[in-house]
Amino acid sequence: MKENKNIEPEQPPENIPKEIPSQENILPVAETAANEPQQPIIPTSEIKNMEVHKHPHHITHKKKWGEYLLEFLMLFLAVFLGFVAENIREHISERENEKVYMQSLVQNIKNDISTIKDQQKVFDQRVILLDSLISILDAPTITSNTGNLYYYARMATKDNGFFGNTSTFDQMKSTGGLKLIKSKSVAESILSYYTIIDQVRQLQFVGEEGELNEYRKIAVQIFNADVFNQRNSISMNMVARPVDNPPLRTTDRKLLGDLAGWAHYIKNTRIGIDQFKKGVFEKGEKLIKQIEEEYYLENE
Repeated sequence: MKENKNIEPEQPPENIPKEIPSQENILPVAETAANEPQQPIIPTSEIKNMEVHKHPHHITHKKKWGEYLLEFLMLFLAVFLGFVAENIREHISERENEKVYMQSLVQNIKNDISTIKDQQKVFDQRVILLDSLISILDAPTITSNTGNLYYYARMATKDNGFFGNTSTFDQMKSTGGLKLIKSKSVAESILSYYTIIDQVRQLQFVGEEGELNEYRKIAVQIFNADVFNQRNSISMNMVARPVDNPPLRTTDRKLLGDLAGWAHYIKNTRIGIDQFKKGVFEKGEKLIKQIEEEYYLENE
């Protein structure tokens, strides 16, 4: 009986679960696999290819020198073509501006030629008038011919100056438009034309400041201003011939002779100016023809 007391109770086996699950919680393996989503099966060859493939523009991708050269050439070509296009556009714009200048210049020259034609008719009459004035002043007696003397003496100071239409030429000089003229011969002809116009202006200024001023200084001592005032038409800018022979302030031979001398200088100066104006006329006609042929303006 004592031996039985020393015997320990047997331990249950470790592999035996303490609690046996109910049959309701146990599903067949086949049924569980059927309820789960199926994963695609990727072939082993594709997995290897995915591991070794790299995008050419990956951040760690190093470009070859050929790629840098190609990019540089493309950039250079884009800049160069832009530069060429801008030059072409600028060239077309300059040619258009040049033609507009030439059209305006031709019109200015035509105006000059028309003015010279109109003044030429008056010039011939004024030369005859000055000759008549000199003849009366040099005559032994003038008291019986003072009506004509007053008329000729007053008309001697009237003259239609020629200044030329230089508006387009002045604009071209101030804006650099003369550089647009590609034809060297046309540019030289234009400069020559306006050089002679400048000479006409200078001669007219000398005549106005020289001979005419001296002439007027003597004329006021010989003629009565009241007679001039009565015969001068302000509205028409014309001088009427007196119907009688108004008296002079003096018949001093020296003063009359001096006045005749300055009348002679005035006539010669105007003849010289007329020669230059004829030169303007001839150069103008040639220049118009030259410009029209160079820029095809004949039919415009």
